[in-house]
Amino acid sequence: MDNNGKFKESLVEDERGILSLYEASHLRGHGEALLEEALEFTTTHLQTYIHRYSNINPNFASEVSSALKLPIRKDIPRKKAREYLEMYQQHPSHNETLLEFSKLDFNILQKLHQKELSEICRWWKDLDVPTKFPFARDRIVECYFWTLGAYFEPQYSVGRKMLTKVIAIASILDDIYDAYGTFEELQVLTPAIQRWDRSMVHTLPLYMKPFYVAMLELYEEIGKEIDKDQNSIHLQVAIRGFEQEREHVASAVECYMKQYDCSEEEACIELHKEVVDAWKDTNEAFYRPFNVPVPVLMRVLNFSRVMNLLYLDEDGYTNAMSGTKFLIKSLLVDPLPC
Repeated sequence: MDNNGKFKESLVEDERGILSLYEASHLRGHGEALLEEALEFTTTHLQTYIHRYSNINPNFASEVSSALKLPIRKDIPRKKAREYLEMYQQHPSHNETLLEFSKLDFNILQKLHQKELSEICRWWKDLDVPTKFPFARDRIVECYFWTLGAYFEPQYSVGRKMLTKVIAIASILDDIYDAYGTFEELQVLTPAIQRWDRSMVHTLPLYMKPFYVAMLELYEEIGKEIDKDQNSIHLQVAIRGFEQEREHVASAVECYMKQYDCSEEEACIELHKEVVDAWKDTNEAFYRPFNVPVPVLMRVLNFSRVMNLLYLDEDGYTNAMSGTKFLIKSLLVDPLPC
């Protein structure tokens, strides 16, 4: 720090150090003014690095650009791992043995993920969603990608498959409530879900009956899996995004504008502050993990990461043909070349 309590400008000569400080600043909690200043300081200089090194060192410029868009703390580990391996390979001093081992590890786990997705797709096909629920978003691969963002490790295979199905069923339910069902139909469906009784299926409209049965059967399946090993599965569903581009569904921004009588720009600024504070809350939970085990906290963090990724620029779940398609391809289709 200089005499004015500011970061010394001479620090910018250590480009790699500036990038590391930038990444570290995203671990800040509430009231950490020094890290707030570090974030502002490093962001400003990293933005200049992109232009400075675009021709001299394009790999470093690409690394900086990726970090500015999604720092490590806010990105899903599996995606960041692939990006790092691809950049590490271009580094002149990389360790060839370590690189080859890392690629093999990535590809072996990818094979397991592909096998799981194949099983889930068969289940989805048996539900015959396009015919029975033509109004619903057909996004089973995206649902698996969502789960993969939270539980990528091999030991969570059963949990991944179960949670993907839960998210897929919840997505259909979301479409029924938000886009297709009438008010009168929803007045019938809501108590049926609250009752959780198969006999209630007879009270539902025709198109809701197969959904209700599928939902009950899924949770019966989950119950059987849990009975096999009481400690093997812990499911937490967090599947609502801020934006749903449906004609009659209000966005978070619109709700904020109406509630606080402000402009769209003001609403976006305030909601962004809420998101920043939420990340700080999450970070602080890791400082003293006395009440909640770290493995559970990691799932909460990873859910936040995948939400951040899918809804960073747009609704990447509903509009899956955009950047989401590329992400899925890189993590679930294309292996790392060895």
